[in-house]
Amino acid sequence: MSENLMGRVNALGERLKIGGAEVGRKMSAGMSSVSFKVKEFFQDSTHADKLVGEATSETLHHPHWPIILHLCDLVNGDQLNTAEVVRAIKKRVVSKSHRTQYLALVLLEALVKNCDKAFLEVATERVLDEMVKLVDDPCTFVHTRNKALMMIEAWGESTIELRYLPVYSQTYKVLSQLHNPSYIYVQ
Repeated sequence: MSENLMGRVNALGERLKIGGAEVGRKMSAGMSSVSFKVKEFFQDSTHADKLVGEATSETLHHPHWPIILHLCDLVNGDQLNTAEVVRAIKKRVVSKSHRTQYLALVLLEALVKNCDKAFLEVATERVLDEMVKLVDDPCTFVHTRNKALMMIEAWGESTIELRYLPVYSQTYKVLSQLHNPSYIYVQ
């Protein structure tokens, strides 16, 4: 009986080895597929970051409209993922450079005005939270603060396009209640 039990254990061990090797091959094949998807994801992200970086470069004195419009075309043509572009813009909005912040807001405004999917992504990526922080930060440059306030106001008042996303109007209402009109500076 001991030999019989030993034979069963050995047979089970062999099946586990074969099964384990097969699982290993399948895992390897699956991982190469996953690594391709991850690589594709990061390449897309890198391309979005690169274009957003060019459009919001600290060395620019004015918005670079050819790059901004090219970015909008790529998003509308589904050649760039809208969420990735909005994430890249958000990174630039929280930059320490006031020029980069301002240019990021200009880019964001152009994206929202020209790309249908952008409204939802701005809400999803919580970009409004960062814009409110800019408005509340006393160190934020006046032009940047005004730009953020004007965008939030426009989004909060445009009930036709944004009925399904109340976050915009709520943010605007909160800012209106927290700050008196003298807080909004004239350029």
